[in-house]
Amino acid sequence: MPASAWTDEVLDWMRGTGDVAGDAAITETYELGRQEEVRQALRGLGKNSEALPTDLPPQLRRYFELSSVLPDWADPELIERGRSLLGRYEALVVSTLLCGSLPLCYGCGNGAEVLARSQRLTSGVYRRLMETSQFVVDVLDDGGLGPRGRGLRSAQKIRLLHATMRYHVGRQDDWDGDWGLPVNQEDLAGTLMSFSVVIPRGLGRLGVDLPREDRDAFFHVWRVVGHVLGVDNRLNPATFEDGAELCDTILRRQQRSSEAGITLTKAILDFIREVLPGPAFTGAGPTLIRHLIGDPAADLVKVPAADFTKTALQAGSVMNFGYGKTGDAVPLVAKAASELGLAVFKNGLRLTNKGRRYEWQVPTGLTGTT
Repeated sequence: MPASAWTDEVLDWMRGTGDVAGDAAITETYELGRQEEVRQALRGLGKNSEALPTDLPPQLRRYFELSSVLPDWADPELIERGRSLLGRYEALVVSTLLCGSLPLCYGCGNGAEVLARSQRLTSGVYRRLMETSQFVVDVLDDGGLGPRGRGLRSAQKIRLLHATMRYHVGRQDDWDGDWGLPVNQEDLAGTLMSFSVVIPRGLGRLGVDLPREDRDAFFHVWRVVGHVLGVDNRLNPATFEDGAELCDTILRRQQRSSEAGITLTKAILDFIREVLPGPAFTGAGPTLIRHLIGDPAADLVKVPAADFTKTALQAGSVMNFGYGKTGDAVPLVAKAASELGLAVFKNGLRLTNKGRRYEWQVPTGLTGTT
């Protein structure tokens, strides 16, 4: 879909549009009263190649079968090239996710309302943020979208989570129809662009001079994931340039301050303060967020002013720029850095969960314990 077609009229319509396959699967599951049974059955479904439980409701089985097939345009070589960026820049990718992608999403007031009501991030914030990081690892792992990977199953579970949120939140008395359908197609597309567009932009802000080919390959990976997540093809563009225009268009339409967005962003800042060592890093969260998304967007979610750590960030950008150029110029070094970085990052995630993976689960209801 050409960028010029993303008019307000089209995107307004998308705000009332959900996901036919995912919604049908969840609605049937609840109508049959089998939500807890299904939840338990799916908990053990990890690798893409693992067989589905035998007694899933018909619509749910159909959902998994259809969404397990990657689109014809998925390019294995581009996927491999795009996923390798995590190994080279794992720390910077995660920093950009936490301090760039998520705050930008929370600055979109209508979409932030559903996240706040779901309590997925305001309750148990550490686990929720680590789940998101684990999803990135699952997708960008070696073979993450292949038969032995976990990225496909993770995306399928997240798509069902979105359908569950639509099922519950849309029925809540305090949901305002002016916000659109919960987890609607415009919000899904905006979230997808926060991975495929905002992360490469953020790496640039941190001094990583990505070659165009790497940037486009990274974008392609997330375009494939968007297909699995049920993003409408008209809002899942084929090129980074079109994706950037769609991202900016959605931000123009949706950015506004909200108590929900402010609360969600505060949770990120609290998380960063908890995991970074010592008082010297107290201002790292606000400084990173303002550096990555700019002051106007940061002001919408009440991010405190940047402080002296900005100097360290600027110095770090210079070093990262040099590293990026060197790693990209020497394929063998880049490959070694990719594999080592990915292994370290994955082990770090598992160690923080007492040796267990952080798994996305399909909740039976939207409560503080889901």
